Amino acid sequence: MKQDLMKCQEHGPYRGEKCPVCGVVGKRLMNELEIEGLSRILAGMLRHFPENYGIRLNEHGWIKVYSLVPAIRAEKKNFSWLTPYHLEAMIKTDVKERYAINSQHEIRATYGHTIPVEMDDLPTDGVPDKLYYQTTEEEYDFIKETGITPSDKTWIHLSKTYRQAYVSGLFHVDNPAVLEVDTVQLISSGRPVYRATSDIFLVKEIPPEFVAKAPEEHIDLTEEEKTEVEEVKERRERKLRKFEN
Repeated sequence: MKQDLMKCQEHGPYRGEKCPVCGVVGKRLMNELEIEGLSRILAGMLRHFPENYGIRLNEHGWIKVYSLVPAIRAEKKNFSWLTPYHLEAMIKTDVKERYAINSQHEIRATYGHTIPVEMDDLPTDGVPDKLYYQTTEEEYDFIKETGITPSDKTWIHLSKTYRQAYVSGLFHVDNPAVLEVDTVQLISSGRPVYRATSDIFLVKEIPPEFVAKAPEEHIDLTEEEKTEVEEVKERRERKLRKFEN
């Protein structure tokens, strides 16, 4: 089903063909390709290299929406029509909760940072007793000795369920291993766990005594998950070929 960004005159922005509240076909704000393109731009701006776009985030990764829009327009001429409303509507309807907007109309990435960003203003309530981390069998042998530290990101990302961790691991390896983290003991040791989204949690470090191999579960991927995994792998391979050439 198409997931264009639409606007219902009465109920506001939504994704899909018809308003989920009243069933009316609204006005199109962005098509799927525009949403994907804008999401990639935001990832670069808010997660990886804001300086490349001439913007500056505060210590918690926030920036005013009204100052972000001109930077996007200047970088990508095909987004000359973009307004703060488009940006806020896209973020509020994103089921993956990749970005957040606060009451001051500031925007930030909720996870995935490779730049130093303080996320200690995230909520610490609603953290499950167990969370999950994807790795490989080879890395697990190392983790048993040293624990978990951030690798390519500045925070450790934990998943709410075994399935989520496993599927996330498939973006990187063909047969991920899933570890279980005892968050009750981890928090009791003075290491807070922050709730970035309803499914993703962040922590700075996890000593080995709080990590164990999770009981293995059989996972059957949905067609949507299979497609997403293949697309991510194809993009990574294209980047590698481009780098090699």
